[in-house]
Amino acid sequence: MRKLLILGIPLLLTEAGAGLFTLFDPLNSDETTAASVKVEAFVADDPVSIGDLIDKWHGEFHPKSGTNLAIDDMRFDIGASSKRWGYLGYTYRHQSFTAANRDTVELVWQQLNDIGFITGKLYNLDISIEGFEADGIVYAKSFELLSGTEESLKIGVGIELLRGRNMQDGYLNGYAVADSSKDYDFSAVSDYRYTENYLYKLDVERAEGFGYTTHLGLSFRHKNVALHLLANDIYSEIEWKRLPYSYVVMNSSNKSYDENGFVVYNPTVSGIEKYIDYSQKLYAKYRAEGRLTTKENTLFTAGSDYVKGLWFPYAEISHLFRNGIKTAISYESRFKSVGVDISYSGLRLLLRGNDLNDPSALGVSLSYTIPF
Repeated sequence: MRKLLILGIPLLLTEAGAGLFTLFDPLNSDETTAASVKVEAFVADDPVSIGDLIDKWHGEFHPKSGTNLAIDDMRFDIGASSKRWGYLGYTYRHQSFTAANRDTVELVWQQLNDIGFITGKLYNLDISIEGFEADGIVYAKSFELLSGTEESLKIGVGIELLRGRNMQDGYLNGYAVADSSKDYDFSAVSDYRYTENYLYKLDVERAEGFGYTTHLGLSFRHKNVALHLLANDIYSEIEWKRLPYSYVVMNSSNKSYDENGFVVYNPTVSGIEKYIDYSQKLYAKYRAEGRLTTKENTLFTAGSDYVKGLWFPYAEISHLFRNGIKTAISYESRFKSVGVDISYSGLRLLLRGNDLNDPSALGVSLSYTIPF
C-alpha cells in the first residue's frame, strides 16, 4: 500500500490545477517524453454577467462595494517534451486585468442602460487596465535536487521569447456630477498606452513589440504532504516601438443627447497624443498551495493565486481511481465559482463557473498528451 501511495503522488501532483489563472508550470513540463497541446481560459466580471458584458452591460447589475474586477486570462500551448532535454513549444497568450471602483461601474451601467442617473450624486471615477496579447517560443526544464521515498525537492525554470501583438496599460481618474436623471458633467485625466484606444475615438498606427518573460516553480514533498509554488512573469519585458500614448484631460463640454434625452458619451479631449518607445513589464502571477495525499489516492489541496496585490483562495479534492480516471472538484472564494475536472489517458477537461444560467465567472481547460 505504501508503494502505491508513493507512485500515486506524482500523477496527482502533475494534474492538479485548481487555481483561477492560467499559469505555466515548468515543474511538470518534462515529466514524460511526449507531445502535448493545451488551451485554457478564465474570464470574470464583477458588475455584470459574461453574457450581459457581451451585450453591452444590458442586464442585472451586481457590483462589489469596493474594487470591481474584469479579468481575461487565456493561454494556448503546443509542444514536445523530453525527460533529458526539457520542453520546447509555441505559446499564445491573451490577458488583461481591469480594476474600477463602484462609482465608475455604476455610471457606466446607468449610461449604457438609460435607466437614469442619481441626481446630485458625485461619482468618483477611478479605473485602470493592464494587459497584452503575444505569442512566441517557450522552453522549460526541471531539476530534481532531492529524490527519495520520504522526501523530494524539485525546481523548474521557464523562459518565453515573445512577439507582442496588442497591449493596454493605463488609468483614468476624475469625477462626474449628475445634473439630472438624464445628464451629467464630468472631468477626468488619463495616462494611457495602447494599441487600440478604448476611451475615445482615435485612429492609430499598428505597433509591435518583442521581448521575454520568465517562470519559476518549486515543489517539496515530505511523505504524503507537499508544498507547490509557482511564479509566472517574474522577470519580463516587451519592448514596443512607436506605441501610441495619450496623456489627456477629458470633459463633457461638447454634449449631445440621444432620442430619449440621455446625454451621450462624447468627451472633449485635450493634451498629448504621440508615439513612444516603451518597455512593458508584464504583471506577475503567483500560486502557493499545500497538498495532502491519503492512502486511498485522494488528494486534498488548499492554496491561493496572488495577482496585482490581491489573493484568490481556493480548495480542491481529487481522487485517482484504479482504472486510471481522475476526478476533482474545486471551489474558489473570490468569484464563488465551482470547478469540475476529469482526466483519463492523457486527456483532461476542466470546467468552472459560478452560475449555471448567467455566470459572471467562467473557466475552461482542455489538454491532451501523447507519449512517444
